[in-house]
Amino acid sequence: MSPSNRVQTLRALVQLLVGASEQVIQEWETEDQLPADHSATNVPSPELFESQRIIHGACGMCMELVEDPRVRLLEISISYAMTQALDTTVRAGVPDILAEAEPFDGISVAELSRRTGIDEQKLVRVMRVLCSGGVYEEIKPLRFTNTRYSRVFVDNPPAQAYQCLYGSTFKLIVEATEHLPAALLDPKMTNSTSPLECAFQRAHGENKTLWSCIETGDELDPVMHNAREMFPLAMIGQGQMASSALIVDYPWGSLGAATVVDVGGGVGSMCLDLAKRFPDMRFVVEDLPVSIEKARPVWDAGIPGASEKERVQLVIHNFFEKQPIKGAAVYFLRCIMHDWPDDECVAILSKLREAMGPDSRILLAEMIVHPPLGSRHLKAAPTPLPANYGRVDAVKGMHDMVMLSMFNGSERTPDQFDSIAHRAGLKLEKVWECRGPLGIAELRQL
Repeated sequence: MSPSNRVQTLRALVQLLVGASEQVIQEWETEDQLPADHSATNVPSPELFESQRIIHGACGMCMELVEDPRVRLLEISISYAMTQALDTTVRAGVPDILAEAEPFDGISVAELSRRTGIDEQKLVRVMRVLCSGGVYEEIKPLRFTNTRYSRVFVDNPPAQAYQCLYGSTFKLIVEATEHLPAALLDPKMTNSTSPLECAFQRAHGENKTLWSCIETGDELDPVMHNAREMFPLAMIGQGQMASSALIVDYPWGSLGAATVVDVGGGVGSMCLDLAKRFPDMRFVVEDLPVSIEKARPVWDAGIPGASEKERVQLVIHNFFEKQPIKGAAVYFLRCIMHDWPDDECVAILSKLREAMGPDSRILLAEMIVHPPLGSRHLKAAPTPLPANYGRVDAVKGMHDMVMLSMFNGSERTPDQFDSIAHRAGLKLEKVWECRGPLGIAELRQL
């Protein structure tokens, strides 16, 4: 980009930032006028969500214009260190400890060290790198407090489990992604679409998927044991990030007294949220035994008597096998497709198509990738931002690399969803853009 173009682009980005910032300020001022007991979802208004995306993308593009490229590349190369620092503090209970002192003047690192057992000088370094990322705040020398980010973990076991699940399997993920270049450059492996021939197997020498390793792994292996134990609770934590937007931005209420089948639904946390909001709906949660066993107490606590009143059925089921529930209004799959290559996705969808009635639909809740040049199914960002809002979509791309490394799986674009749908005798009816990390791809029969 020439100097004159950089000038024009930077000025245009600043104008975008000014306009979006004023919209955010207006939203904040409106929030201040609401009563203290105002009941609201965690979903931003459409105007606020759009402003958030513009600010994120514009700030990222500004940084790309003005940063030293070598510094930016170094930051990308060592970003994993931030993940491990965060995982350390969550496992040690730092957010909950800091919450005890709010809204006062924080807690000293000496006290944090005493209560966590982490060496004081090392803990200072961990806390300060996370302060640079906005996770914590050093409000006085060597005294720390939570920020709006770390408060997410306070008294929130599911969110803690979700973070720690990534932490416990981080070694597996890092080792797999370390082998991604070799796997992609291997003449045989680069063309493979099998979940048994990807960087994960190259790294670990196992002829198994991660899920098989977790399901059948050695009880003495702490990584596999922790992953198996934390997975159902962690999926509730994952749902906290996305469920509210999925519920608000899809017209569930129009379904009436429908039956929703949550395929591979874990403990059914998303359906539990729907059940509380739509009392006429009925739900079937399907998953493997380890998840269904943990689902029962979750539902008993969330809606006492839900099973007896037939609000929910908890069914042991493998989604590669024949679907037992015929003609349901909705077959819902959240974060299932990205774990599998196209052929396996087609197999999963084909089993569902066989069970569908004429009015049935399949809803795929996934990170829907927005190509940089745009998609006819998705809203484009204002210029000079790229159509996908730039760094806003980066997390989806990074997650896509993890899926590729671990499973030969994929975070998909709308056109890629349409392609696997057609192979299964289905069509992409609509993409529902939701105000959160996941969107919904709605499939119908051809």
